[in-house]
Amino acid sequence: MFSNKDLKRLLIPLIIEQLLMSLMGVADTIMVSNVSPAAISAVSLVDTINVLIIYFFSALGTGGTIVCAQYLGSGDIKAAKNSSSQLMLTVLSLSLAVTILCFIFRRLLLQLIFGSVDDDVMADSVTYFSITILSYPFIALNNASAALYRAIGNSRLPMLVSLETNILHIILNLIFIFGFGMGVAGAALSTLISRIVGAAAMLWFQLKSGQVITIDNITAIRPDFFVMKLILRIGIPTGIENGFFQFGKLLVQSTVSTLGTVAISVQALTYTLELISSMPSIAIGLGLVTVVGQCMGAGRKDEARRYIIKLTKLAA
Repeated sequence: MFSNKDLKRLLIPLIIEQLLMSLMGVADTIMVSNVSPAAISAVSLVDTINVLIIYFFSALGTGGTIVCAQYLGSGDIKAAKNSSSQLMLTVLSLSLAVTILCFIFRRLLLQLIFGSVDDDVMADSVTYFSITILSYPFIALNNASAALYRAIGNSRLPMLVSLETNILHIILNLIFIFGFGMGVAGAALSTLISRIVGAAAMLWFQLKSGQVITIDNITAIRPDFFVMKLILRIGIPTGIENGFFQFGKLLVQSTVSTLGTVAISVQALTYTLELISSMPSIAIGLGLVTVVGQCMGAGRKDEARRYIIKLTKLAA
């Protein structure tokens, strides 16, 4: 079902997109390095929590990708469209709930995880966290839309949107941090605005007619609990699995936070390099979901096994 050319067309934009996504947090860390060590530490600590939340939303997008890809593989376009609408509704509902809870308990959460940090680091952490929390629904919608495009084999569009979002993010960082001298608040605000723009762009493309998967009438979407259950049955275990991996990093970050501001800053830069180096393998894993999902939907199980072996070797 997928030639080597098809796989390259799917995977190369995916790798670039994942690298660009990881660079958003990197840009904040690099640019606030000119503000103070406390600012670097604050952005690094909060981004550990943010990445944990993002991984959970990405897992939900993976669940939607699998369901849509299977319907596409079987040729049921109507069911694929319905599952795409249900994915958007599911991630929006859950992300709003997570946003509200995290915002209400933001200070308590930071004190629980990083309670021993210096006062200036905690103050900057609360500021950065309070603003970036508001971007969670937009991250969730962006990830879900990108996952749906990956389900139809179009990874180029999410890559281009991610590229434009990162350019906007860097420009806003320059304006808010260096132009207005807003420090970590400027970094957080630029992140929030760029994520809003990215989500709006992805939704705008998804509402356009003439595509394999579109949302024809966003106001007419109603819960389909059967499809939502399918998405959550895949997405939640995947989210828990990814969450445990990221939770381990959060524990490491919590331990490092007891060693002082300088140690946090050094660990932040090291973690940034580690995150970038893992992005190609993560991207191949996302592409594998689309490929295997369509093969299984078409009833071609042997072909699905071959792609699993092939792409796993490539990721390794």
